[in-house]
Amino acid sequence: MQLASGSESPALPSADQVNERLRQFWRLRRHAEPADTGFSDQYLEDPGITPLDSTKTFVGTNGTYYDERWRFMEWRSRRRNWNWAAALTFGGWLAYRRMYFAALLAVVFQGLLLALALNGVLIWPLLAAEAALILAMGYYGNVVYMQRFRRAALQVAEGDGEHQDRLAALARSGGTDRRAVYAMGIAGLAVVAAVIGATYRLSGAIVIAY
Repeated sequence: MQLASGSESPALPSADQVNERLRQFWRLRRHAEPADTGFSDQYLEDPGITPLDSTKTFVGTNGTYYDERWRFMEWRSRRRNWNWAAALTFGGWLAYRRMYFAALLAVVFQGLLLALALNGVLIWPLLAAEAALILAMGYYGNVVYMQRFRRAALQVAEGDGEHQDRLAALARSGGTDRRAVYAMGIAGLAVVAAVIGATYRLSGAIVIAY
C-alpha cells in the first residue's frame, strides 16, 4: 500500500549533494584524529579548511559554543549564523573578542548616527540604520570571528616550534579582553560627549549669527 503520494513525499537529495555532504563530513572527521589535533600540513595545502579542533584553544571562554557553531556552519556550508552577544552589545562583543578595528568602526558609526540625530535628521532612517547594524553584527559576527580564527591558526601553523609552543601562540592570539570592553565604553561616552558638545557649540554659533 502506498503510504504517501508523490507530492507529499519529501524531495530526496541528488547524488552530487550526498557526495558533497559526505566529503565535508570526512574533512571534519580527519581533523578529529588525535594525530591532527591542533595543526597539520592539510591546513597549509587547503586554506579553505578550518582547523576546527583548535577552536577551544583559540577562543578560550565559551569555546564549546563556537566549536559547535563553526562545525555546524562548515557542515551546512553556511556563511550566516545568529549570535545574540554580537547583536545586542553594540560592538562590545567585538572588543571582548579582540576584534578591535571592527569595534572601533562600530563606535564611529553609532557616533555618526547620533551626530545626525542631534542635527535634525529624521530619526526613522537613523533607527533603521542602527537596526541594520545590529542585524549585520548578529548574523555575521560568527563568520567574522571564524575568519579571524582561521587566519590566526594558519599563521601559527606556518611557524616553527614544537606543538605545545604553537598551541600557546594560538591561545595568545585569541582569548578575550575585558579591558577592551571598558575602553570601548569610555570611548563611546567620549564620542557622545564630543558630538553633543559640538552640536551645542554649532547651535550657539548659529543663534549668535542670527
